[in-house]
Parts: sequence; C-alpha cells; structure tokens
Amino acid sequence: MKKFLFTFFIAYCLLPTATFSQGIDFIHDKKFQEILDMAKAQNKLVFIDCYTSWCGPCKRLAAQVFPDSAVGEFYNSTFVNTKFDMEKGEGVELAGKYQIRAYPTLLWLDGEGNVKHKIVGGLDVLGLIQNGKKAVDPTPGILTSMKKLYAEGNRDADFLCDYLGTLNSSGEKYEDVFKEYLGKLSNNELTDPKHTRSIFNLTKDLKSPGLTYLVKNKDYYMNLVGAEAFNKKINQIAAKAVSEAPRADDKNLFEGAIELLKTNKAPDHAEQTLKLSMDYYTHMNDWVNYDKNASVYVKKYVSKNAAALNDIAWTYFLNVNDEAQLQKATKWAYTCVNTDNKYTYNLTYAYLLYKQNIYKEAERACDYAIIRAKEENANPSSATALKEAIKKSLEKKP
Repeated sequence: MKKFLFTFFIAYCLLPTATFSQGIDFIHDKKFQEILDMAKAQNKLVFIDCYTSWCGPCKRLAAQVFPDSAVGEFYNSTFVNTKFDMEKGEGVELAGKYQIRAYPTLLWLDGEGNVKHKIVGGLDVLGLIQNGKKAVDPTPGILTSMKKLYAEGNRDADFLCDYLGTLNSSGEKYEDVFKEYLGKLSNNELTDPKHTRSIFNLTKDLKSPGLTYLVKNKDYYMNLVGAEAFNKKINQIAAKAVSEAPRADDKNLFEGAIELLKTNKAPDHAEQTLKLSMDYYTHMNDWVNYDKNASVYVKKYVSKNAAALNDIAWTYFLNVNDEAQLQKATKWAYTCVNTDNKYTYNLTYAYLLYKQNIYKEAERACDYAIIRAKEENANPSSATALKEAIKKSLEKKP
C-alpha cells in the first residue's frame, strides 16, 4: 500500500497542493497608474513582467523563477510587482510607450513611470535578484563608500536612512544598523515620511526592531501607505515567521505570528490565522491540529471553492489515516465533483475512496475521471493506474 501511495504521489504531482506560495506576489487587479501611485506612496520602484500568452521563456519565468522563495523575499519587500500581457488591455499601450518588441521584457520603473532598468529575455533566479539590485542601486561601489563612512562614525539620520536602503537592496544584513537608526531619530524625524517609509520597507520579520513602531503607529501608516499595503505587510511578516518556525524548531515564531495577526485585526485576520495554522501544522506533521483548523477553514471560507477544497482533501489523502477524518475529506472531495466536475476532482475523490477500501465506488470515480480527462485533453495515466490497482484489490477479496 505504501509503494502504491508513493507511486500516485509522483503521478499526481501536477495537481495543486495546499501550500502557500512564497514567490513574487504580483498585483493583478489594478490599473497601471494605480500601480505607480502605490509605488510613490511606498517609496518603491515598480517591477513589471511584460509577457505574452505564447512566449515560452515567459512561461518558464512564471513557472520556475517567479515562485522562488528567495526571489519573492527580495522582490516583495523591494518593489511593487505587477505583470501585463502586452497583447491585451493596457499592455498594448504599455508596449508602445516603452518600445517593447521582444518577450519577456522586464521593466523597473520609478513612481513617475520612468525606466530605471530594463532587461529583454529570460533570467534565472540569481540573475533576477542581481538585476533587481542593479535597478535600486545602479552606482557601482556606493555600498563600499557608505560602509566606510559608517565605520568612520557618521550617524546622521539621513545618512543612516540611505545606508540602510543600500544594505537592504544589496541583500546584506542590517538589523543592528536599523536598531541604531531608530534610536537616533528625533520626534520630528519619526513623523517625517522619508523616515517612516524607510521603517516600513525595512521591517520584514517578527524580530525586526521596526515592528513595534509599525504596530504602535498603525493609524499613521494606514494613511501613509493605505490599509491594503499595511495589512499586506503584517500578513507577510506573519507568513515568514510561520514558514521559519518548523526549520528553526521554534514554536514561539508561530505563536508570535498568530498573535500579530490577532493584534492587527485586519478584515481577513481570522482567515489568515487559519491558513497559517494549517501551513504550520502541515510542516510539523501534526495532523490532529491540522484537522481542527482545516475543518473550521473549510466551513467558514472554502466550502464552495472547489479548487481550495480539493487541495485540502488531497492533503488528507496523503497524510491522514484516521477513519473519521478520511470520511470528512471524502465528503469534501465529493462536493468538489458536484461543484465542478473536473478530472482532478474526480481523481482525488477516487483516491480517498480507495484508501478506505471502498473499491466499487472508487472504480466508478476513476471511470468518471477518465471520461473527464479525455474531454479536458488531460493525461489520464493516474486514473488508469488507480483503476488497475482497484481491479487487483477486488480480485484479492474473497
């Protein structure tokens, strides 16, 4: 049985999983001018992926580079990220404005729409990060000279602000300098948008010296960067802590992240709390607590969202052996099939039935999955393999 499940895990690997992406968080629902306005408000550059639907290298970037966690950590904290199909909507106008004739083209713009950096062609993870750093710090040697000034004792608040920005864009650690910078700021400087924006951009994790200041001055930041950007920042900090907690074997990071969400009380904080709890307990292989949170999450937020519900049901199939929990997941999978009769949803339903030795129903679900695969031009190999395994199991029954 274990060998069978492992085989299906490989065969089924193209299905969505219930993990949360840590790559670049692209904004899809705003106009170009709104993106520029956001960049100005946050004192950031705009990063634009200029693509087309038929471009192979564009698809490789989207599938292999943009989802990378290191890329996401740098780009989400440094840029306002968006993408436009150059053959649709505003993309057509942007292609003309910025003379884009080859794809992919990657643009880094300031808040006025001026090009700060431009690359034509695909990049790997390292190349994308290096070009992002070049966009924000195009002058070679600037970091070296600023380090020298800092070592010589320059502690002017404006200098420290610029120095921290350069350290950040260069990917270097800056927590000690950040703490010193906060201690140097006068009351007047603590209400200067230049410094408050700097504090906002530099605060990236639960242990950051700037987090207390952000939380304490929530109303100010809501006006400065907008409620959406502030809540997104808090959610990102919480998500980062939860992702680090299992690797660091530090439950305090997880608990601190959940407390941060509750303290911030964003409109989606309850949903985010459940999602991050599910993510944490997945990595900890704690399926009792995963089930508690997943059950509430499904009931409150995704009972009619077939894609999300299928992801959770599949997680139960892979990891849970409790009979009552499997029965619950099977009901969810059945709901997916009735909501949207897709190949993958029928397949998840079949897997769960098979795992509970309900062979006849599992076989029927496989048949439906194969029919849907043909209609969707999908590869039915997982369903046919499962059907063969069911057939052998039925033959063994007395």
